[in-house]
Amino acid sequence: MTTASGSLAPPPAVHRPGGGASRVVAVDVARGLAVLGMFAAHMWPRAELDERVFDGRSAILFATLAGISLGLSSGGARPVAPGGRARVVGSVLIRAAVLVLLGLVLQAWNEYVLVILPYYGVMFALLAVVLFAPRPALLGLAAVVTVVAPWLADQVPVTNLGSPLAGGLVGLAQDALLVGSYPALVWLPFLLVGLVAARSDLRRLRTAVVLSVGGTVAAVVGYGSRWLPGASSWPALDPAAHEGAPAEIVGSGGTALAVVGLLLLATRPAWAAGRALAIGLSPVAAVGSQPLTIYSAHLVLTAPLFTLYRLDGGRYGLPLGWLVAAVVLTIAWAVLWRRFVGRGPLERVVARVSRPWG
Repeated sequence: MTTASGSLAPPPAVHRPGGGASRVVAVDVARGLAVLGMFAAHMWPRAELDERVFDGRSAILFATLAGISLGLSSGGARPVAPGGRARVVGSVLIRAAVLVLLGLVLQAWNEYVLVILPYYGVMFALLAVVLFAPRPALLGLAAVVTVVAPWLADQVPVTNLGSPLAGGLVGLAQDALLVGSYPALVWLPFLLVGLVAARSDLRRLRTAVVLSVGGTVAAVVGYGSRWLPGASSWPALDPAAHEGAPAEIVGSGGTALAVVGLLLLATRPAWAAGRALAIGLSPVAAVGSQPLTIYSAHLVLTAPLFTLYRLDGGRYGLPLGWLVAAVVLTIAWAVLWRRFVGRGPLERVVARVSRPWG
């Protein structure tokens, strides 16, 4: 889902296990964990555990990391100079279009999984508009959208839900922005706070601490809102996955930021333990360095499996062995490809297409 598509240029140097400094290890590790979490969300045989642990959270972590990746690729804490910003925004918009088209193809192939890529492309396009806005403005916009977007989604007529094509262009816009599986406007706060994190310099210890503590507090506030007196009468306080309520946005967004912050601390290159852990987590980071390739391959290869193991009512139940095999083979592929080739194949293609000027 691709924050891989969020790389327009090499991010600011931070730390790379085994020498060299070109990628933020913690971001790659977080992205790798999101990929593997997505595998579990799709393939775990016990639906109730899937709902409690995996459902929605991997996708939200991806969205937050997309904001971070776009922030890093556009200069991080030192944004690209005004003279070069038009090209950066143009590249993001081209990538957005590619993601939409690729996502539609993958959705047509695999009907069992709700493919995030078309919505993800719309999120990229929305973020491109404010890519170089100052951090206070981004935070303010995130707060406003967190409250307003779910309210707007509730105003969409029930007759338009589930049938975007029947509603023409208006129906398509409503689905993409407000009421679809991954509504771009409702999810925009995740990308906005990710962009703010990237603009705050991920190399600084203070940034890692603020993300860890602030994210944890937000997660507690968001998910804890369900226990407030009278919370059951207020849909805005429902933090359930895929509800798109403000409580879910705050809680799940906070969780994503806390994950990134804790990984930044755990793999901090200034500490010997951080360097050692970065090396130990390098296989997961390898997965996170090519998420678009791995996500697309996952959708292509699992469609026949979901058909084979389809159960009554349209559900499917894969034996746990398939998930284990998918994780092991994916890690092996990612490590070998990164070691001998480098950038993932789809990441390479998208990067080239999005920069037609060279």
